Formats: sequence, C-alpha cells, structure tokens
Amino acid sequence: KEGGGEGVKDEKPEPKIAKEESSNGTDKDDGAMELEDDGEGEGEDKENEGKEEEEDKTPRFLSEEEQEEYEELEREGFGKWTRQNLTDFINASARFGRNEIDSIRMVVEGQPPDEVERYHEVFWKRYKEVKDHEKLINRIDKGEKKLKQNEEDRLALQKKVNRHKKPLQTMSIPYPSNQSNKGFTLDEDRFLIVTMDKLGYGDWEGLKAAIRNAWQFRFDWFVKSRTTKELQQRCKKLLELVKEDNDKWEAQQKARSKSKRGRKKGSTKRKRPGTAAAGRKKSRK
Repeated sequence: KEGGGEGVKDEKPEPKIAKEESSNGTDKDDGAMELEDDGEGEGEDKENEGKEEEEDKTPRFLSEEEQEEYEELEREGFGKWTRQNLTDFINASARFGRNEIDSIRMVVEGQPPDEVERYHEVFWKRYKEVKDHEKLINRIDKGEKKLKQNEEDRLALQKKVNRHKKPLQTMSIPYPSNQSNKGFTLDEDRFLIVTMDKLGYGDWEGLKAAIRNAWQFRFDWFVKSRTTKELQQRCKKLLELVKEDNDKWEAQQKARSKSKRGRKKGSTKRKRPGTAAAGRKKSRK
C-alpha cells in the first residue's frame, strides 16, 4: 500500500492458471481444456435435439383400428362440400322452399342427389354451427315469404278468371273513378289478367311474348311496344284491383247465402198431424 486514507486501492494479483505437463512434454492449459470439453458437450446436445425433431417429423402410420375410425368419421362428415355447394344449397332452399328436397337435391352442382339429401337432414339439425348462419337463414326466410306471396297472387287471379265462362269477353274490372287507365283498354287488361293466370305472376318475358303473338293485337302497336317494366307496373295495379274485387264478391256471396237461410226459416210452417190424411179421406167420399 502506498500512502494512507482515501483513494487507496488494493492491487490484487492476477490469478494464475495452473499448468500441467502433458504426456508429450508440453504444457497444457487447464482452462483451455475445460473450454474444449464444454464445446464438445454442446455439440452432442444439438445433435440429440436434431434427432428428436427428425423423429417427430417422421410420419406415423395409423393402426387398423385407427384407420377404420378415420374412415367412419370421414363418411359422417362433408369434407368434399365446398363453399359454392353451400351457396347453391341455400339459393335452392330460398327458391323452392326449405322442405322441397326433391327440387333442391337436383340443383346443387358437383354433389349427387343422395348426398344433398343427407346434407339437408344434417344442416337443419346443426345449422347454428355454420358460420354466419343468421344471414343464410334470413335469405331462405325471404325466399319463402316471396313464394307465399306468389301463391296468394296466383289464387287471386285464378278466382277472378274462373268466375267468368268467357273472361276475355265478359270479365269486369272495377277501375277507380279518379284514376285513368294510362292508355290500356279493357280488352288489353282482360288479356293481361288471363295470361297472368296462365303463366303465373312475374313471368314478364313470357307475357310480352304472348302479347306479340296474340292475333287480336296484330295492329295494336301501343300494347306491343310496352317494355317488360311497363307491363310489370300495369299488372301490379291490375292485381290490386283483382284482389279488391274478389273481396267484395266474397262479401256479397256471404250476404246472399245468409239472406237465403233466413228466407227458408221464415217460409217453413208446421202442419198439424193427420191433416193431410183427413183431407184425402174427404176427397174419397
């Protein structure tokens, strides 16, 4: 130590590395020997880890029992169904109705009808497991609502047409007094109603073709030049008039039948027993 007090530092001697004499007479450093041993151990650990990874990547074949179970699960599922198959199934259900399996099974492309029928059964049991199932079911509900409306329209047109033996000549249409016919004549409107009853409400291309081929309109350029959109608008208005007329007609029929029942009750009189027999005896005398 030099001096005393603050700032004094102890000088520590450097550690000495013990050396031993190797077999060939050279000195060998123990520290170097230890480093060499450590490096060799790490290399062995890495090699073992590599072997374990290779073993994990090696494919393991299924046993016979596991293979049978795998095939059974594959048969129960629908691994071959694509997103497009699901879209076709939903669209068909909306178009025909969810219970019309005979029609649905024929329009799903790429899937056999029996497979579609099996999918239909499983879908309606587990549809909540399908992603975005609320949107899919909503699409089907809208389609079925439209089908119901189309059926009501068809029955209304049928009821109106069947009330007349010759609807093209005798059918009446209750036009509102405050609205014009927008260029359409009574004969043209009759033809539209009768043809809608025949083709179904909504077949505008078929309706336009029927007008073009109708002999009574061969010189009627007004109706022949109407677009499908104009025909649709006119038929929509006519359908409203038909439904209103049907409701009035049914109300009149109920009132008539009720009045007839009342007349029958009032006209019946009770006869005293034996009156008819007594009259016959007098006539014989």
